[in-house]
Amino acid sequence: MSAQFCKIGKVKVDLKQILGLKELENKYKNFIEEAYNVSMTDASLSDMLYFEAQKIKQIILKAKQCDATF
Repeated sequence: MSAQFCKIGKVKVDLKQILGLKELENKYKNFIEEAYNVSMTDASLSDMLYFEAQKIKQIILKAKQCDATF
C-alpha cells in the first residue's frame, strides 16, 4: 500500500529513503556556496538560493530530530 493512500498517522515518511541525509547536506552546502558566489552580481538569485537552502536545512533538522527520538 502506498503512503499517500494510508490514513494520516499510520505511515510516516522516512526522509532518508526519499533523499539520503548526506545528499541533503550536500545540496544545502551547494546552495549556500552558489548563493554566496552570485551575491554581488544577482541579489534576487542569491536570495532565492538562500531561501532554498533554508528549506533544505529545515528538512535536515527534522530528519535529525526524528533520529534522536527513536
